[in-house]
Amino acid sequence: MNNNYRQIFKWLIYVLVYMLLVVLQTNALPYLKLFGIHPNLLPIAAAMVAVLEGGVPGAVFGLFAGLCCDALYSRFEVIHMVYFFLSGLLIGRLVAAFFKKSFVSAALCSVVSLSVLNFFLMLLFFLIPRRAGFASLTQVALPEIAFSALLTPLVYWPLRAVNKWWGAGEEEG
Repeated sequence: MNNNYRQIFKWLIYVLVYMLLVVLQTNALPYLKLFGIHPNLLPIAAAMVAVLEGGVPGAVFGLFAGLCCDALYSRFEVIHMVYFFLSGLLIGRLVAAFFKKSFVSAALCSVVSLSVLNFFLMLLFFLIPRRAGFASLTQVALPEIAFSALLTPLVYWPLRAVNKWWGAGEEEG
């Protein structure tokens, strides 16, 4: 198959996997609760694509992923789109420069990205307008991050399979 077609097909499969995660996030995961908190896999998936593909492709995918998240969570408007774009660019560049493309680096980057996003959203919507205190961060955001971190293999392996089967990505060690 022509390399251009392989790339197009790979990105279509990434989008398909992400859309399946969107359906899972909105229809199944709200019922999968641990201590009243459900996981958030969409930021994790966006960060993992950035790890696997690099800075610019990760940023472009982040625009798409963030647009999907902003459409799902209407009160956030363009926050996810801007955040996923910037984090995709940063994560992709950092991994390319300092880390090996592996499950460990993908899990670490995605959990850090989710943590920064949660802290930013808590700061913007709850701490600054004084709707809630810092305790809400520990009661909601930290359990969500931990629960989401437990499910990172379920996100990583399908995305890694797309990268390996359809991409010209580096081999994992």
